[in-house]
Amino acid sequence: MIPTTLRARRILPGLVAALVLLALPAFAEPTMGWSELYDGGADLNDGGHDVVFTPDGHVVTASVQDTGSGYTDILLRKHDRETGEPLWTYTYADPIGNDMAISEILVDHRGDVLIAGYLSACDS
Repeated sequence: MIPTTLRARRILPGLVAALVLLALPAFAEPTMGWSELYDGGADLNDGGHDVVFTPDGHVVTASVQDTGSGYTDILLRKHDRETGEPLWTYTYADPIGNDMAISEILVDHRGDVLIAGYLSACDS
């Protein structure tokens, strides 16, 4: 089972979904290999940004989550390529409470995940 398409998107406030479609012959209808729904809880906004495949075929999703502090944090999650089960989850929050965002994500030839992003600060 080799995924060919993966989409992550915000589907409702508080929910982010990842969807894998399997490679099939050109005449066949695509079928879903697996899906993963992430809800950070408490009706907070979680937003999917991007997805990438690792060299061994696993899937890494990049998103932001609202933790209830009023700010968004970076959330990365690696999913098993066969089942979609999370293999690891990594979050990063700005130490002084600014909003974090992801601009780009990639995986290098060794499987290291690299992200670029920014934080937004508001002075009152």
